[in-house]
Amino acid sequence: MDGNQEVKNSESVEELLKQILEADKKEVKYAKRAAFFMMGVFVVFLVAAVIVIPKVVETLSYVNNTVIAAGETLKGADEAIENINQMSTSITKTSDNMNSMLTDNSQALTDAVEKMNSIDFDGLNSAIKDLQDAVGPFAGFMNKFK
Repeated sequence: MDGNQEVKNSESVEELLKQILEADKKEVKYAKRAAFFMMGVFVVFLVAAVIVIPKVVETLSYVNNTVIAAGETLKGADEAIENINQMSTSITKTSDNMNSMLTDNSQALTDAVEKMNSIDFDGLNSAIKDLQDAVGPFAGFMNKFK
């Protein structure tokens, strides 16, 4: 029986080896497919990276330039606001000086306005007319000598 069992064992070992060989062939076939698939995915990612990375770099460069320009604009705006603040302070001081000048000289200004109101413009106009009437013939006489 030992010989029979050895034959059976050798046949079953042979059968097992065939099954293992078939299983290994299937695994190798699937491993090759997986390797080709992974190679394809790698190529797609590589092509995408070659296309996308320059655009990303360009976009980042544009964003950087925009941020720099915005910073310069903000700096200019800050300077303009500072100038406006200085101008506002100067206008306030000038207004205060005008108020104090008017307050200090209010009596003098009131007196001057009252004196101007007391001028007799009708009488002054009449005097000017009389002067023109008196000097007019003399001016005409002097013009003859020119």
